[in-house]
Amino acid sequence: MSDKDISSWEQRLTNQVFRGWHNYERHRLTLDSARVAEVWTMPGEFIYVEQVSSESALASIRLNLNINDALDLQAGTVIKTVFKEFYITHTAQAGEWIDLIVGINFEYYKRQGGRSGGIEQAQAVVKLTHAAANTNVVPAAQICNRVCIKADVANTDTAWIDFGAAAVQNACFPLGPCESLSVSISNLNRINANFEVGGECVFIVYEV
Repeated sequence: MSDKDISSWEQRLTNQVFRGWHNYERHRLTLDSARVAEVWTMPGEFIYVEQVSSESALASIRLNLNINDALDLQAGTVIKTVFKEFYITHTAQAGEWIDLIVGINFEYYKRQGGRSGGIEQAQAVVKLTHAAANTNVVPAAQICNRVCIKADVANTDTAWIDFGAAAVQNACFPLGPCESLSVSISNLNRINANFEVGGECVFIVYEV
């Protein structure tokens, strides 16, 4: 403990007692519906972005006055300054969220173990296939951070892979039988596949 901390100990302790030891709150900021400078009347001196749903979760904050410059709320962001209120702005982002910790006379940090501010974990494998050859196919929407795409060992020809655009044979990334690639991506529905042979497949392992 520093000399400064020691000298202010009694005053800080008194302040804690005055507040009934209620000196921090957790808040999940859901991003499903857009906000434009939505005011949160919540006095404090510490804001920490503990975790976000994915790298795609984007929001900004302005402290005390809506005319102040906006700060991005990204995983691991720490803000230390006195404020009486703040303003939140973000677009509509279905399924996305940001976890905030707001405190007074309080600090808390969490070891960052992944892009989303937590420990990323592999989810159930997704099989992507189409009965017809030379037909683009896209998996169902699912928020993620990183994927590994592996062509089935039983495939006999190429699987063509693209991201955010329809996969076209001979015009995007080729995966031969048993070959794989790994990329960072925000949602499984950005993956597009096109098979030289109908009924062949790729397997997708993704992390959240």
